[in-house]
Amino acid sequence: MKREGFLLDIDYRTEKDEDGQDKPVIRLWCKSKEGADFIVLDTNFEPYFYAFPYSYSHSYDHEYDREEKKRLIEEIRIYSEGAEISVKRVEFCQKKLLGVDRSGLKIFTTHPRHVPLLREEVRKVGLTVFEADILFAIRYLIDKRLRPLDGVCVEGEEIEWDYANTPRREAILASNVSYNEMDGGELPALKVLAFDCEMATRGGHGMPSPRRDPIIIISVAYHEGAGIKSKLFVLSDKEYEAGDDAKVLRDFLNFVDQFQPEIIVGYNTDGFDWQYIRERARLHGIRLTVGADGSTVHYGRGGMLPSVNIAGRLNVDLFKLAKRDLGSVKVKKLENVAEFLGVVQKSERVNLSPREINECWFNASMREQLYEYSKADAVSTLGIAEKMLPLQIELSRMIGYPLDELAKMGRGRQVEAFLTAEAFKREELVPQKGGAEKTFEGAFVLPPEKGLHEDVIALDFSSMYPTIMISFNVSPDTFVSSPEAEDDVHRAPEVGHAFRKAPDGFFKRIMSDLIARRKAIKTEMKKYDKNSDEYRLFDIQQQSIKILTNSFYGYTGWSAAKFYKRECAEATTAWGRYFIKRAVKMAEELGFEVIYGDTDSIFVKLPSELELEGDRKTETLKKAREVSERISEELPLELELQDFYKAIFFTGKKKRYAALTDKGEIVVRGLEVRRGDWCELAKEVQTEVIQLILMEKNPEKAMRYVKNIIHYLKGGEIPFDKLIIHKTLTRKISGYETKQAHVIAAERALESTSRIAYEVGSKIPYVIIKGPGKTSDRAFPADVMERSEGDELYADGKEYLVDVDYYTRHQVIPVAHRVLQLFGYDLSSFEEGEQKTLGGYDKSSLKEGEQKALTHWF
Repeated sequence: MKREGFLLDIDYRTEKDEDGQDKPVIRLWCKSKEGADFIVLDTNFEPYFYAFPYSYSHSYDHEYDREEKKRLIEEIRIYSEGAEISVKRVEFCQKKLLGVDRSGLKIFTTHPRHVPLLREEVRKVGLTVFEADILFAIRYLIDKRLRPLDGVCVEGEEIEWDYANTPRREAILASNVSYNEMDGGELPALKVLAFDCEMATRGGHGMPSPRRDPIIIISVAYHEGAGIKSKLFVLSDKEYEAGDDAKVLRDFLNFVDQFQPEIIVGYNTDGFDWQYIRERARLHGIRLTVGADGSTVHYGRGGMLPSVNIAGRLNVDLFKLAKRDLGSVKVKKLENVAEFLGVVQKSERVNLSPREINECWFNASMREQLYEYSKADAVSTLGIAEKMLPLQIELSRMIGYPLDELAKMGRGRQVEAFLTAEAFKREELVPQKGGAEKTFEGAFVLPPEKGLHEDVIALDFSSMYPTIMISFNVSPDTFVSSPEAEDDVHRAPEVGHAFRKAPDGFFKRIMSDLIARRKAIKTEMKKYDKNSDEYRLFDIQQQSIKILTNSFYGYTGWSAAKFYKRECAEATTAWGRYFIKRAVKMAEELGFEVIYGDTDSIFVKLPSELELEGDRKTETLKKAREVSERISEELPLELELQDFYKAIFFTGKKKRYAALTDKGEIVVRGLEVRRGDWCELAKEVQTEVIQLILMEKNPEKAMRYVKNIIHYLKGGEIPFDKLIIHKTLTRKISGYETKQAHVIAAERALESTSRIAYEVGSKIPYVIIKGPGKTSDRAFPADVMERSEGDELYADGKEYLVDVDYYTRHQVIPVAHRVLQLFGYDLSSFEEGEQKTLGGYDKSSLKEGEQKALTHWF
């Protein structure tokens, strides 16, 4: 029989062959165009790795006896757990290593778990081992040229699905499996299940402990028809008193089994919810049979972080995606990410602190609020998945890794996974890791001209580093330390590294293909309306290619990279510096003032004294196009008009500015408003000051606004939550030699009656209170606060006063001064003028615009 469909996930299991020996069986979890699930079993694929002589030189191949090495490897016998392990067979092979043809050996094993043991023995024979660390299931995808979430064609015979307690699905024992381009067929709608757990602590104090505190609610959200549905599995009061959440766990497991999702998502679920569920299930003797084959959840580690894998289902922790991809969200709480992505505004949902969760649970009259909060968490998680997963799905297809594994990978590992698959297609060996940690000079920066500027153009080199690598054939296999003739190489300025002009290097061939694909997609996009499904799909595809292509340069300088070549990264940045300097000079020759330059972009304006025929914007754009065209003609790069700014100000430091575009949008880079270690009050003050400067060009009004805020702050009328500072706990409390403010706050939380224990990676919320000692000694954890009134807060039966002077002098004034100093205001300016008490302060004396700026506080 023949079957076509989409490959969703892959794994393997161990079965016994006719002789009772363990053999690996690849399992492909698939879905037809019509949405029917089926599984493919392939028993024919064998684990293998390569062994070659030590030297990377082709001539060395003739100096070793391949027959003798083959014989020695075939004679290897090792014993593990009472069983003899040997090589299954050895074949001669030809591969390229960094572009050089090599002769070596391909070594097959009986089982994937034998590979790590046998590779050590092969090294003792005197050969270098390659590609022994590629996971068996990934090796299968690479060799079969399959792509997750893309088409697959299978030939074989239908067999019985023999997994107990699982829904009936078609199963095929494969004789042949191949990639199948699904012409006209889109990936069918996948079932996505979002979940979130809530716990309440005994007596309402402290962080929940899985050994002591039951799960009170598991909320789920999912699509059914055109709408989103949510469901709660809730503990009863009687069950809570008994510490018996077994029914909640079983109801959740039954729902997963009934719903049969292809994707399960959560927010920090790998690090918290799944770990908590694991311990609670262990206490009740419940097997977490969440796998599509009825298997239990597999717990492991992905680097330093916990990792959770579920057979036949794609488990994605969206928190890991947010940490990697959403740099703009500094405090990556679920509600912040949901708001940033436009899923739900914080003001439109119920928000509860850990203490309030406890209060709502123990107060029956408030429990409905807790239910709404729990539903909002699950629905928000599902909404985040809908925003973030389409791009991840496309990257999964491109890179060739299952979606759940891809979500855990950094950019370097993603590039390496892509290169590994490309190397197989091109008969290239993947080199061993061997990079050394070395620094090299980065991009050129022309310091910004401090102050406010008008009618400014940002010119940007499109894909600068990828274009440089392609133009000059920069690749690990084209680097030559001693070229025979200068005419045969491209030599980088400043650093002098040389790269062969021909033939095209491994990286150039791959990146050229990627850029050509992206151009073709962007051309196709133009045929569709920007709001159409076709346009959005093409846009996701081109974004995926852009992300991958732009990561190549950094990858070559990453010491952990297998294709590491410091000279490639060093030469690329050297050419980048050369071209940006040349662009600055040419722009100046054409009459522009260059007020800032950094890496791949320059900011230019026409001199204010220059008389123009038309309006300044039109003339500026006209001359900017001339610069762009001239530079693009002379250099192997394309200089594009990125933005026109009606107003922009620079603080004098690189990557720190704020600008108003001609579309009325405000762009902020590098200022406190974009950073997470300042309180919300400081960030909102700076935002308002920026708007007044850029939109009204009125520093005096901005200064009055700041002084007004200081009056309200000193009067205790600023909401308490605006004063909370967040900072990440990057290690265990005991691991800090110097106790910073957030560490002391975490210690206080642990010592309080609430006994809150923060995990590594947690954002510690704290405020600074009045008292003796250093500022850091006065950091108080916000999570233990019971209530607040003005600048007073209450916790553990005690009263504390917020240090208003600290917030004035070290939060509000610094962020405002960062901007207003550009207009002649020094620090003493904030203390000038009549100091009025809040009670005597008349808001009606403010101008209309200033009143409006203050209204969001009250």
